[in-house]
Amino acid sequence: MSNTGRRSLLVLVLLTLMMLFWWQLLPDADERAVVAEPEPEAGWFVDHVIDGDTIIVVRGGVEETVRLIGIDTPEREECGYEDARQFMVDIVLDQEVALVAGATTDRDSYGRLLRYVEYGGLDVGLGQIAEGYAVARYDSRTNQPHPREDVYREADAGTAGICE
Repeated sequence: MSNTGRRSLLVLVLLTLMMLFWWQLLPDADERAVVAEPEPEAGWFVDHVIDGDTIIVVRGGVEETVRLIGIDTPEREECGYEDARQFMVDIVLDQEVALVAGATTDRDSYGRLLRYVEYGGLDVGLGQIAEGYAVARYDSRTNQPHPREDVYREADAGTAGICE
């Protein structure tokens, strides 16, 4: 074998070993997801539904207004507002929910807590998208990435809105 051939083989072997070494050090996708999203904060009681993406919750005498991460629902007087709000009323009003952090900031410019809302282990915001009451928003496209944005975008792409 020529020197050039040996050198090429050596480079290939070294590159392969380096890739295997780095592959062992990097966490797999499941581990990255666990690191990226904290545990749910259970025990919040939904006291009021403002609209399809904003609720008021209470726990231990503390009241918080929560803006759901990753979705946008119609505003008052817009097509779909009542349906989106009613979906939230039907699913979470007077129910215990879990709040999950995931936004790049803890609160929005209105002081609302930014959280995913889970009821019975299900993502309520994703349900809003799947039913056509919400659209995926506030993600990397709007410079506000969140851990569930890929799933939200996929659901949004596969769902027709109720006003379309």
